[in-house]
Amino acid sequence: MKMNCLHSWISVATVFVIHIQQNSRTNCLKLPSYTKPCSRHDPNLNECVVRHGQAAIPLFINGDPKYRVPKMDPLFIKQLTVNQGSRQIGLALTLKNFNINGLRNIKFKKARTELEKQHIEWDFEIPAVQILGEYDISGKVLILPITGTGDANVTITNLKITYKYDWTYVTRKGKQYMNITTSKLLFENGRAYFDLKNLFNGDKVLGSNMNYFLNDNWAEITKELGPAVGDAIGEVFRQLLTSIAELVPWEYIYPEKV
Repeated sequence: MKMNCLHSWISVATVFVIHIQQNSRTNCLKLPSYTKPCSRHDPNLNECVVRHGQAAIPLFINGDPKYRVPKMDPLFIKQLTVNQGSRQIGLALTLKNFNINGLRNIKFKKARTELEKQHIEWDFEIPAVQILGEYDISGKVLILPITGTGDANVTITNLKITYKYDWTYVTRKGKQYMNITTSKLLFENGRAYFDLKNLFNGDKVLGSNMNYFLNDNWAEITKELGPAVGDAIGEVFRQLLTSIAELVPWEYIYPEKV
């Protein structure tokens, strides 16, 4: 699937991303001890960001309530709704109470840091993610009707993610904080695998044939539906980044000297 944003015809009506506690702002915090800052004047700032960011992932992924960071592997998402209609696929799909497994294997590949323009881009790669949860689906896939409610097991391999964001500055109690204004997640993926239980009211023959059809046509399916997953992951990035930016002053994230 080519790298692209959430298509206009996909409507993610409800994305309740994990339970990030939205407390009132507390006194300013420094970065967690396992996250080393990079000097804003470092001539190799991008390399520093990648090196320190990758080192922090194994600890960060387990969650940190002090910084309103939940456990991220598995990453729990309460509900994701996709209402999508195109020439080939017309679906109403809801995923509920599902976990995304595999984020702990994320690799931080590149950073493009433009502090003067208040713009940053990060590139990541994930070998595979597995989505386990409940589904409710109706409509058609390519030329075939599909309907069902049950357990879903979807694996997506070789994810390449680019996350971009911009910010302004706000001042609270004499400290400057980053206020995230816009963000966007782009991604592409390799092979995808589908296993939807209880399709067609439990008809084993129809359900088996549909799962075979989905897996045989995985490229077309992920091209149409994949961006909704990207939108959900992008919302995770945005909320996590916003939580840290609200708690840790800018000067602690990118200090003059380290």
